[in-house]
Amino acid sequence: MSTSKKLYAARDFKDVGTGRSFAAGDEVTGKAGEIANYEAAGLLTDKKSEAAKADAPAA
Repeated sequence: MSTSKKLYAARDFKDVGTGRSFAAGDEVTGKAGEIANYEAAGLLTDKKSEAAKADAPAA
């Protein structure tokens, strides 16, 4: 599954299975199955600015 749509981490997370870690706002790449799992878990967004806001401390 190849896509030109960029996906970003919606929050900080670590994939224990692969050992990869992502900070909120990081572009996320990987195998189709990994990406599908991250999407199903609600860990990805297609908007980098939303990811950064989600991880920002409350004012």
